[in-house]
Amino acid sequence: MRTSTLISATAVAIALLPAGAARATTTCTWGGTPAAPTGTTRQDPGITNSPSPVAMSFRTTGALAGQPGCSGSFTFIGEMDAGSTCGLVTFHGRARGLPGVARFAGVSVGGFAPARLYDEDGNVVGSENAQFLTGADIADCNTPEGMTGNHFSSVVTLTG
Repeated sequence: MRTSTLISATAVAIALLPAGAARATTTCTWGGTPAAPTGTTRQDPGITNSPSPVAMSFRTTGALAGQPGCSGSFTFIGEMDAGSTCGLVTFHGRARGLPGVARFAGVSVGGFAPARLYDEDGNVVGSENAQFLTGADIADCNTPEGMTGNHFSSVVTLTG
């Protein structure tokens, strides 16, 4: 009786899942690993501990590795919103180099920067979880020029 109840409950649960819920995922590393970050990011103007009065442009690029489909270079070209600081950044822009990913948007708190990844139609197709402070000279955040670049690593997860 327990087996038939379990089978029935499983069938009901599967029937209630939204269409397309069972999706394959692909996980890639981007820009190396936390122990050996190889990705690079450049921002202009440099970011400081004071809220920026203007949006800051940035370019982040690094090699993809991991599962099949995780090869080549992946790049974010975007901006950090006015008001961003070294400790808190909101950011968005265009993505290049990973099929099916066209745009990104996210929030960085203390150097950890999760982002949503979108296709050309605005559908969420994955996530990206970067960390930017390994090896960074955070003292640059206290200078008038600010931090203008550093290394990063990330994990990218694509659904569907």
